[in-house]
Amino acid sequence: MAGVMSGAVTNTPGLAAAQAAVSDINNTGADRSLITLAYAVTYPFGVFGIITALLLLKKFFGVRIDREQEFHRKLAILRANKPVSVHLHLENKQLIGQPLRKLFGLLKEPVVVSRMFHLGEIITPTPDTILAENDVLLVVASKKEAEQLRLLIGPASTMDLKTAQDSDLISRLIVVTNAAVTHKRLGDIPELHQHDFTLTRLNRAGVELVPHGDLFLQLGDTIKVVGTEDGVKLVTRAVGNSLKKLEAPDLAPIFMGIVLGVVLGSIPFHFPNMPVPIKIGMAGGPLIIALVLSRFGNLFYLNNYTTNSANMMIRELGISLFLASVGLSSGGNLSAAFAGGSGWIWIAMGAAITLLPLLLIGLIARKYFRKTYFEICGLLAGASTDPPALAFATRFTGSDIPSVTYATVYPLTMILRIVAAQLLILLLA
Repeated sequence: MAGVMSGAVTNTPGLAAAQAAVSDINNTGADRSLITLAYAVTYPFGVFGIITALLLLKKFFGVRIDREQEFHRKLAILRANKPVSVHLHLENKQLIGQPLRKLFGLLKEPVVVSRMFHLGEIITPTPDTILAENDVLLVVASKKEAEQLRLLIGPASTMDLKTAQDSDLISRLIVVTNAAVTHKRLGDIPELHQHDFTLTRLNRAGVELVPHGDLFLQLGDTIKVVGTEDGVKLVTRAVGNSLKKLEAPDLAPIFMGIVLGVVLGSIPFHFPNMPVPIKIGMAGGPLIIALVLSRFGNLFYLNNYTTNSANMMIRELGISLFLASVGLSSGGNLSAAFAGGSGWIWIAMGAAITLLPLLLIGLIARKYFRKTYFEICGLLAGASTDPPALAFATRFTGSDIPSVTYATVYPLTMILRIVAAQLLILLLA
């Protein structure tokens, strides 16, 4: 049953955990090859069964992909709080004669004044720039903050400082490739405390942010700089902008994470009335360590950046080698399983484990929680810890929405699958 469950939900770490549990209890009557064999028999339908469930739910809900894509596009616009650029004409008498930092102190969120028409010329202002009557400020802020800025500064201006012909300011996109600047706050980097440029936007993994002093840069970040040519060159020298450095993966953090993950996965957790302790295993341990390092790695001067191609290569190679070893160890007994009739029973049970929970949860998510079809696709793929199902969902829907819900539920589901496979062995063996 441990093999059937692991194969039906396409969870190979659960298989490894069940095999380890059998070894730990030293039960000579248990045949470890049966776990692998049951897994191998049920795994193929586990993969295709999840995709079948997604197609059935599409039919049940009457989903049209083009309409769903348009709905998500409109929903993203309503939900998004991306930085926007607004030209504002200074009319607030209380700000005239005050330094620009006075405006920043009145706001709850960080904003950037990238350009400013001040006393007849276009400049990149500093916090000490004294505001004057009829100044025009080009402000980069979130949509919510932009509304408050209109109340504090004044109405929108018809002047376009971005395309002004009499300005010597330029705009450039620069990639962070200098590891030395990734372990400091932006406010603590002396090279970026100059008057000839302004950092207006930061793009990290497709998410746009407004730069501020408490923000930590990461390798691969793309920052937008507005300033004089000399100022932009200064920023370029400070942050790197050498794409070749990003092409060579830094393997030390990867292998350190694997080692720490193996150590964590080997730690036994004792529970009452259990003959042996439970471990989160060789998959659960590295998964948790990877989450921790991705969040706090910069604090320990670790370079977590890996190119997407290298990441995919490592993942696909690992999955291929593991599945090949599973097939080699269980293929010899495959004919015997079907000859005795056990194989067909395992497939029937695996199909029930694969389809019924997915269809039930999909219907509940749609009816009671009002989740969209794209969100449900990612939710079910993550709940099954099945990367092929996620790949199908993203291609089928033509959207990255399934990836978001997949990433949200995947870590917890992975740990629970590993623990459940061990509990089946320890409670029922």
